[in-house]
Amino acid sequence: MLDIRLRKRLENFTLELELAASPGITALFGHSGAGKSMTLACVAGLTRPDGGRITLNGSVLFDSEQSINLPPQRRAVGYVMQDYLLFPHLSVAQNIAFGLTGLSRPEKARVVEEALQRVGLAGFEQRRPHELSGGQQQRVALARALVTQPRVLLLDEPFSALDGPTRALLRRDLLRLRADLGIPALFVTHDLAEAYLLADRIAVIEAGRLLQLGPPEAVVYRPASRSVAELTGGGNFFSGQVIAQNSTETMIQVGPVRLTTPPTPVEPGSQVELSIRAERIMLIRKDAPVGLRENQVEGCIINELTDGFNHTLFFRLDEGQRLRQGGYDLEIMLPTYVYERLGVAHDKRWSATIKREAIHIFQGGDIHHGTF
Repeated sequence: MLDIRLRKRLENFTLELELAASPGITALFGHSGAGKSMTLACVAGLTRPDGGRITLNGSVLFDSEQSINLPPQRRAVGYVMQDYLLFPHLSVAQNIAFGLTGLSRPEKARVVEEALQRVGLAGFEQRRPHELSGGQQQRVALARALVTQPRVLLLDEPFSALDGPTRALLRRDLLRLRADLGIPALFVTHDLAEAYLLADRIAVIEAGRLLQLGPPEAVVYRPASRSVAELTGGGNFFSGQVIAQNSTETMIQVGPVRLTTPPTPVEPGSQVELSIRAERIMLIRKDAPVGLRENQVEGCIINELTDGFNHTLFFRLDEGQRLRQGGYDLEIMLPTYVYERLGVAHDKRWSATIKREAIHIFQGGDIHHGTF
């Protein structure tokens, strides 16, 4: 278990983070400059925090009150950076063996061979870094980090400089390795899809503060606050009033529209804020059986955008159902195959249904830890 409690004054804010990382991958997710890489530097011993305490499996790495600050070489940390930092004048085998001490030459050769097999580079021992692709260099960097049998693995945006296909391949490699690691791993990324795919837990960080920590599905679909929802791609934010609540459902009045949501322990009359993810609003097929659907609304598409894989529709509700002032009320995201199958390009007037499970009510604020 890696327990982090640190404070570090940065240029624009104070990084003040309290985080416990169990074995598996914990993704540190947030915008660039949020303090994610600085957290890794503090854990690795490359930067000294202004205060706090960092322990790994009960061993103290840093404690400001006890004036403990172990040097990096005594922390048993494996560190993989975005820029690989391979020694250009050394072979692949020499790069990997660089941190190995106390082993004979045959033992080093065996350990290096096993490490290369582990990352899919068997037979590359004598190559130089300039003879490798970017993805191969990153695998060498990962093998070098793992060969010393670290007690914690730090990955600082290791795939961000790679092309799409190589990045996808290395993500699969890391998924394969994840089950065998058995140690805490902190993975810095600002790519939500990458965090969702690779991590056992996502820690959402903004301006040096931990906003939420939890399994990927919980963070994305049950955000603790609007800030988390915005960082994880949420949208369609509204304010409303709870008008009824029981063990099976909650009724919320949002402007002229009454929405049914899952049961929420909020008293009738309470003002709440809610969000509806764009990909969870569905257009109703024109040939579907007639009948009122759950949270059904009517309107027309007034604009749309596409990246080739998904279409974002800007949906304006009919008068009497408008949820906000301005051009449109809802953003709806459809996969391209659904967009084409429904014929949305040629028909802009639709009925839509908002499943109750798609509506999330914020019940708490961001997680802010006090000073220490």
